[in-house]
Formats: sequence, structure tokens, C-alpha cells
Amino acid sequence: MGDAILHYGQLVATSVLVGKVVLLSFVVAPILAKTLKREPFSAVVRRLFPAYYLLGMAAAGLGLLSSGGTGLSEGWRGGQLATLGLWVLIGAAEAYCRSPLTPQSNAMRDRLNDQERRGAVDPALEHAWERLHQRSVWLNSIVLLAGLILLGLIVGR
Repeated sequence: MGDAILHYGQLVATSVLVGKVVLLSFVVAPILAKTLKREPFSAVVRRLFPAYYLLGMAAAGLGLLSSGGTGLSEGWRGGQLATLGLWVLIGAAEAYCRSPLTPQSNAMRDRLNDQERRGAVDPALEHAWERLHQRSVWLNSIVLLAGLILLGLIVGR
């Protein structure tokens, strides 16, 4: 019974993780981007992303606890260690994106918006913001890929 609960915890954590990435990346963000002008879009995203990353951190926490419990219960085989490692990677990526990446990106975007209102944008600042944004996209992609790998590892047991 205990092993079944641990496996269920891993499945719930993985499902929440993959679901949140897919929903935001392929449904919510494109709809918001097409529907809202830049300022309202920015306001919504600023409210959304801290909760989005917190949900990922919670899923990673549940995944770590569940996979750690499974490893202790069933023994630390290669798949168990890979699962644990993926959850650590996911948790670290989600925590990094929540803070410091998102606050840094928001602060840079505010400076860029101020410069745009004044009519002179610093290309170095714009490039730095684009790099931060690209980093968040890559990390989000890594989290999705790790979640899909986890599904295969967990279901394959």
C-alpha cells in the first residue's frame, strides 16, 4: 500500500508539472499575447509567473518526497536515482526562474519601458533582457522535457 501511494504521488507531481507547462506555453500565453495589448499582457504575466513557478516547486517537492520514499522502500536502482536527479533539476530550475530570474527580468523590462517612453532604448539593455527571456524559455523547455522523461520512467515501472 505504501509503495502504491508513493508511485501515485510521483504521478500526480509529474502530471501537475507537465500540465502546467503545456497549459501556459501552448494555450494561456498565446491567447493572452493575441488578446491583450502589451501593458495589460505584462501585468497579467507578472502576476501569473510567480504562482506558476511556485506550483512547479511544489510539484518538484512532492516528486522528490515520493521518489525518495520509493528509493528507500524499493532500493536505489538506476531508474530511482535518475528520477530523483530529474526532480532536483526541476526544483532548481523552478526556484531559479521564480527568483532571481523573474524579478531581474521584470526590473530590466521596466527600465526598457521607461527608455521607450523617452524615445531612446539602450541596445545593450534590450539584448540583456532578451537573453534573460530566452533563458526562461529554455529552462521551461528543460522542465517540460524532464517531466516527460519522468512520466516514462514512472509509468514504465
